Amino acid sequence: MSWGFAGDDEERLPPLEQDILAKFSDRGVDRFATGVMSNVYRVASLLRNHMEREVLGESQLSFTAFVVLFTLLTWGEMEANRLASRAGVTKGTLTGVVTTLERRGLCKRTVHSVDKRKVLVSLTDDGTKLIEMIAPQYNKEEARLVSDLSLEQKVETGNALRTILATGVKLKSSREEPVD
Repeated sequence: MSWGFAGDDEERLPPLEQDILAKFSDRGVDRFATGVMSNVYRVASLLRNHMEREVLGESQLSFTAFVVLFTLLTWGEMEANRLASRAGVTKGTLTGVVTTLERRGLCKRTVHSVDKRKVLVSLTDDGTKLIEMIAPQYNKEEARLVSDLSLEQKVETGNALRTILATGVKLKSSREEPVD
């Protein structure tokens, strides 16, 4: 019986996944959901650590700082709450990251011209230069990390991950709707 981690036969499961199977197979868990989500988490951790070590370390950027800079490069100046959402971080995390980036001269905060309660974040010229230099290197490492996948597997994986993201957004939205 497959546990949903690495494939259709348990012999292909790495030892870590075999341990999980042994511990939880009789507890009524959705083993396929667990298999997908535990591997998503492990891949995300691997990606973050690999990119910080191989690409971002020389520029002394954390993974989150890179994501914030890349988000600003892609969509331009934006309100801090929206930036936090687009970058996939909490507002508190964004505040710390932007403070560090601002201190380094890579981004700046300004007060919204109409609504003084809102803060806008934008790249500085130095921030733009840095992220434009790093983004191609980052993409080369992304390509290396998925180089053993066929084009079809890359497309399927991307589509599956977008479906998981959409489901998560839908679940979050349903929790946040006010109850009458």
